Amino acid sequence: MINKYKNFFSKLLMILPSFLIVFSISAYVIINTLKESLGYIPELFLNDFTFRYYTELFGNKTFMKSIIYSFYVAFVSTALSTVIGTYLGYMVSKSKGLLYNIIYKFPILLSYIAAAALIFSTYSDKGLLYHIGLILNLDINNINIIYNTNGFAVILLNVFKGIPFIAFSVSPIFVKNDHKFKETAKNLGCSDIIYIFRVLLPMSKRAIITSSLVIFNFNLFTYEGFYFLGPSTPISLGVLVYQTYINPDITNRANGMAINMIMIVFSLIMCLIYYNVIKNNKTDESEIDNDNELEDFEYENNK
Repeated sequence: MINKYKNFFSKLLMILPSFLIVFSISAYVIINTLKESLGYIPELFLNDFTFRYYTELFGNKTFMKSIIYSFYVAFVSTALSTVIGTYLGYMVSKSKGLLYNIIYKFPILLSYIAAAALIFSTYSDKGLLYHIGLILNLDINNINIIYNTNGFAVILLNVFKGIPFIAFSVSPIFVKNDHKFKETAKNLGCSDIIYIFRVLLPMSKRAIITSSLVIFNFNLFTYEGFYFLGPSTPISLGVLVYQTYINPDITNRANGMAINMIMIVFSLIMCLIYYNVIKNNKTDESEIDNDNELEDFEYENNK
C-alpha cells in the first residue's frame, strides 16, 4: 500500500510543473471570459455584472441559427467521419504495407487552412475540377460546392480531416482485439461479417466513441473551415464570435464573450463525457482482468 502511494505521488510530482502552467493559463482565460461575458469590462466603462448578454443571445435569431447550423454540420461531418474512418481503420489494421499506412495519415499533417485551400482550389468555380471537366468535355459547371448554404464544402473539409483521425485512433484497437479474439470467434463458428459486427466493433466501441467525441467538439466550434468555405448566412458559432469581437461597436465584445463562455461550457461537458467513457473502459478492463485471475486461481485449485 505504501509503495502504491509513493508511485502515485512520484507520478504526480512529475506532471505537476506542466499541469500548473496549463491549468493557470486555462483558468485565467476562463475566468476572464466569464467576467467579460457578465458585462464587467472596466476598460470599456462597463462596471456592473449582469446576465443581460446571455438573455439577449438566446433571443437573437442569428445566434440560434448559428447554433443549429453548427450542430448540423458537426453532426453530419462526425457521422460520416466515424463510419468511413472506422472502416478505414479496419483496413489499415489488416494491411501490412508500409506505404499504405503512411498515405492515409497525410491529411492529419495538413493544417485546416491548407486543407481548406486545397478544397477551394479543387471545387470552386473555375477550379481544378472545372478544368479537368473542360479537358474531358464534361459539363460540370454546377458542381461548385463552395459557399453552399448546406455546408457541403465545410463538411467535406471536416470529413477529409476526420476520417484519418478516426482510423488512426481505432486501428491499434482493432489489431489488439483481432489478436485476442479472432481465432476464438472462428473456432466457435463466426463468419467474418458476424465477427466484425458482433465481436470486433462492440469491443472497440469506446475507442470509436471517444475519437468521435473529439472531432465532434472540434467540428462544432472550428473557425477556419466555416470562414473560408462556408456561406455568409447562416454562419457558424466560431465565425459569429469573430464577427462580434471585431465589431466597430466595442461594447459588443461582451456578447462575443458570452458566446465564448457558452462554447467553453459545452466543451467542458464533452470533456466530462469523454472522461466517463474512459473511466468506464478502465473499470471494465480491470473487471475482465480480475475475472481472468479468478478463473486461473480456481483452475489451479481444482488441479
